[in-house]
Amino acid sequence: MTATKLTADAYIASAHERSRWTQLISGEVIVNNPTIRHQKIVSYIHFQLMLWVNAGSDRGESPGQIDVQVDGANVVAPDVSWFAAGRLPSDGSHSKLMPDIVVEVRSPSTWRFDTTTKFRLYESGGVSEVWLVDTTSSTISVFRRTTTTSITFDAPEVLAGGDQLTTPLLSGFTVDVNEVFAR
Repeated sequence: MTATKLTADAYIASAHERSRWTQLISGEVIVNNPTIRHQKIVSYIHFQLMLWVNAGSDRGESPGQIDVQVDGANVVAPDVSWFAAGRLPSDGSHSKLMPDIVVEVRSPSTWRFDTTTKFRLYESGGVSEVWLVDTTSSTISVFRRTTTTSITFDAPEVLAGGDQLTTPLLSGFTVDVNEVFAR
């Protein structure tokens, strides 16, 4: 973490000077040191999303980890993201538009932010679903809104071994939770 608070604009402008494993949370640069297991799970979920996206037309895009500028003090980088068709900005290396689905996989250095500050930013920023993949408990907590007008995530669900991860946002998308944690 840095002692000096940065603005989102200064953080984005410094992209060439910093590691790609950072985020700006409340004006502080947070460094993520992902484990091999973390990266394998991230890759597997992203791969499954890409298989679904590429299996048909108008299925949106899953660019993987990109910077999302939330406001003047926060630039988050979900481990995996998905944007509905036509919503992914194509004008630069970061977005000021929240993805429709974000996935955060537990990492010792950032989990506390993923489940608190970033979670609240996703919720208030209009993300439709957040998937929190907990490598310690081998569970996936899925937070959804029951309607497009729901202000908060009002339909939480915890999936464990033997369950299937599905979502109404991705018709026909299914991932076996056991397979996620077999990485």
